[in-house]
Amino acid sequence: MMEMNMLAGSRSSLDKSLSLLVQVLEGARDCRSLPALAEAEELPLSTAYRLMASLERAGLVAQLGPNRYMAGATLRRLAGFPLSPSRILAEIGRPILTDLSRRTGRITHLGVLDENMTTYLVKEGDRAGRAISGPDMQLEAYCSGIGKALLAHLSTEELDTYLATAPLVALTPRTIISAEALREELASIRQRGYAIDHEEMFEGFICIAVPIQLRGHVVAAISLVVTQNAEPYRPTRYLSRLLVAAAQIEKRLYSVRDVFLP
Repeated sequence: MMEMNMLAGSRSSLDKSLSLLVQVLEGARDCRSLPALAEAEELPLSTAYRLMASLERAGLVAQLGPNRYMAGATLRRLAGFPLSPSRILAEIGRPILTDLSRRTGRITHLGVLDENMTTYLVKEGDRAGRAISGPDMQLEAYCSGIGKALLAHLSTEELDTYLATAPLVALTPRTIISAEALREELASIRQRGYAIDHEEMFEGFICIAVPIQLRGHVVAAISLVVTQNAEPYRPTRYLSRLLVAAAQIEKRLYSVRDVFLP
């Protein structure tokens, strides 16, 4: 009798786990929050958390942020789910950059390199609309903090191709337009680990940016607007906070690294 009760309890837990998994699958295009999943299945939050932890260990779900889940690597491989790296980056990066903007009072961005342009995926902390950048907007890479942080990690062949085909136009008096000068700047960025846009894209705006890496592969970059309108500035003052934010994003990305790594 005891064995039958234990088996029934096991089946009950399995049923609950499968129901939670179905909820994640039905919301495959969106990340589902744990409270929403628990509410849908009328489960205590603690029970839902325990069951989701088991599903995560099996690779059936992946946790992208505090209490936010989506289909995991094993499930995506079995089901052939298409998954957008840009959407994952935005989902993971947005709350982290929101917190960074709140703590610093500065504008923050997350972006990727797409067809030799900086494509912005996230922008936080700019309610007044001071910066022209925005989600899904593309701007030149050679004169932005995020762009330079990404260009600095191209292979030699990729960088040669970029410098040979991309015209370098001066957007401000400080824009680097010499291919050799930019090559030297990118080498310095790669060595020191961060990039600075010193009013090279917009006059009055100075940014510091760092790359987002997965097992040595740079997949994105984040930046913080240090100053605008000629306020006093010290870019590296914010470097440690930016690096902490980058590390938080990298940690979250690790659970879905199969989407980004070859």
